[in-house]
Amino acid sequence: MGSRTNFTFITADGALTLYSHWGGESKFQDLAHALEKAQARRGDTSYELRIIISQLIGQDWDSETGFGLFVGTEGGEESYETCTVFLERDIVMRDTHSLSIQDFIDSQKVKV
Repeated sequence: MGSRTNFTFITADGALTLYSHWGGESKFQDLAHALEKAQARRGDTSYELRIIISQLIGQDWDSETGFGLFVGTEGGEESYETCTVFLERDIVMRDTHSLSIQDFIDSQKVKV
């Protein structure tokens, strides 16, 4: 059992995908939070990507299971809607629908 999902990040150098065994249910909220945390480093891809991935993994860095990284877009199981972040283009694509990173962040904020 699990809540398997992938977060794919496209840079000028290629694709890096973070696989999460348990992250599917909160996938888009977690990604929006991570993208928001990385805003200060937008345009500095290596730092921006490190912050995003660090935020998604959270306290599980020492765990043997739960997360994996692979180069490319093929390899992890996906049980939810696909999601690809194009860092240099400032776009988040959910299946076939795309938003700017800021619009994606705003779309995931809880309305009070």
